[in-house]
Amino acid sequence: MPIYNPVDAAALIAIHAAIAAAHHARYTNAEAIAAAKTDPLLLNYTQGARAHNNANQSIPHNTWTALALNSERYDTDTIHDNVTNNSRLTCKTAGVYSSTGCVYFDTGAISWRGIAIRLNGTTFIGAQLFWSGAVAGFYFSVATIYKLAVNDYIELLAYQTTGGAINSLTFHHMSPEFAMQRIG
Repeated sequence: MPIYNPVDAAALIAIHAAIAAAHHARYTNAEAIAAAKTDPLLLNYTQGARAHNNANQSIPHNTWTALALNSERYDTDTIHDNVTNNSRLTCKTAGVYSSTGCVYFDTGAISWRGIAIRLNGTTFIGAQLFWSGAVAGFYFSVATIYKLAVNDYIELLAYQTTGGAINSLTFHHMSPEFAMQRIG
């Protein structure tokens, strides 16, 4: 039995597309809440956060590494803390969430590179992994929709196998960035 009827599924797809289209927009908490309260597709789903790191972060060889997120674009439900467990976005209102993450890797040797969204420190719920040439930087994004319970948390992880550490670079309002928004 499907979780949503076809009308609900179409609405969720439209919401996901709208979130992706607005992915690079920067909102204050008040602007995000106001936008959600006036958009008929997002009405009643104001819970969300978008966090980022304002400095490069070293990603060690052959280790899935949770990215630190020391700043916020918005947070409408105390989902993120800039200091304590700052790699986490923690669900405070149960529901279905759309989650997105973006990472820009520094130049490095030919290797595997990837990013993932991990649930509660153990379960991967979304991932991208590619064989990369020795290019001048490499940009990844990952997205998933997942039902979360109160106090479930998700993290954005980065991975690479260059043989040494390389950086995840801070790049405009695209890297590293991690968001979750309630959609149902």
